[in-house]
Amino acid sequence: MGNQELNLNHQWTKPLRKKFNLFIKEKNPTFPECKEFIRNLGMELNDINLRFAAGIYIFEKYDGRHTVEEIREIIEDEIDNLINENQ
Repeated sequence: MGNQELNLNHQWTKPLRKKFNLFIKEKNPTFPECKEFIRNLGMELNDINLRFAAGIYIFEKYDGRHTVEEIREIIEDEIDNLINENQ
């Protein structure tokens, strides 16, 4: 059962993703605010979850103004900066 509990801390279920996307769209938060939101959802702020969140955050931030290829390039440079911001 310990393994199942660990895995739950790494799961981005569809409802959690929807809540996170809506939070970004409605509040236009900083990434540290996103990390707090994720923590409040009961998710662990581990590398996997933070990278996934950073990808969603960047996509929502640039969506509609850039192509997918441009967003991919931006993500490569920006994910590590977002995760390490204000630690």
